Amino acid sequence: MKAITAYQEVKRKITNDLVSGRFFMGEALPSEKDLAKELKVSIGTLRKAVDELVAEGIVIRRQGKGTYVAEHDEQRLLYYFFHVVKHNAEHKNYPKVELVSFQSASANQEEATKLAIKEGSPVWRIVNRLFLDQTCVLVDHITLSKKHFPKLTKAAFAQREGSIYQLYQAQYGQTVVRTSERLRAGAASKQHAEWLDLKVGAPVIIIRRLALGIQDEPIEWRISTLNTEHHEYFSELGI
Repeated sequence: MKAITAYQEVKRKITNDLVSGRFFMGEALPSEKDLAKELKVSIGTLRKAVDELVAEGIVIRRQGKGTYVAEHDEQRLLYYFFHVVKHNAEHKNYPKVELVSFQSASANQEEATKLAIKEGSPVWRIVNRLFLDQTCVLVDHITLSKKHFPKLTKAAFAQREGSIYQLYQAQYGQTVVRTSERLRAGAASKQHAEWLDLKVGAPVIIIRRLALGIQDEPIEWRISTLNTEHHEYFSELGI
């Protein structure tokens, strides 16, 4: 078994503090000097641990101000999690989201596997339509485990302030820090063709996304259908 290095142990302790709610979204962490003293490690060891947390999008550094717990906002959503633009567009625009349905259900085999729950466990199933320039370009089918979102309601979801991931973070302590996505070609079903203003069987892109939390725990399973007639999937992340 591989030994845990000092900086990895520091990273684990900071992560546990975030999960336990010691530090809240948007809140500054203690100074490097104070945190290193508290954890009884060198500044170098602490910085290496924080560097990894920054790289993973869990915390962010603000020049001259310190290190803060990453908070979901419009810019973070556009940069990390929304990847739809017009063909050859240079900039992303924030979509308008319309709730189509919000239902209580039992997890099917795929949902259970993705969300690490038992088949038949209670889940929420949500369908959204996303618009750019008043045109529906994307349909999202979202599944959430009720274990993480026991008191979620249709009204709370529809009337949220900010993005869906902001709601997860602010109201339920579920912070999405990364996603795992797979894309495949598909053909529009009758329902998707109606929503996306396409002919049945028209080409679409199917995006299958698992949203993961601070400890790599699954938070959300999402299947999106993208109309590629005038829009495309675009992702550009720096290292």
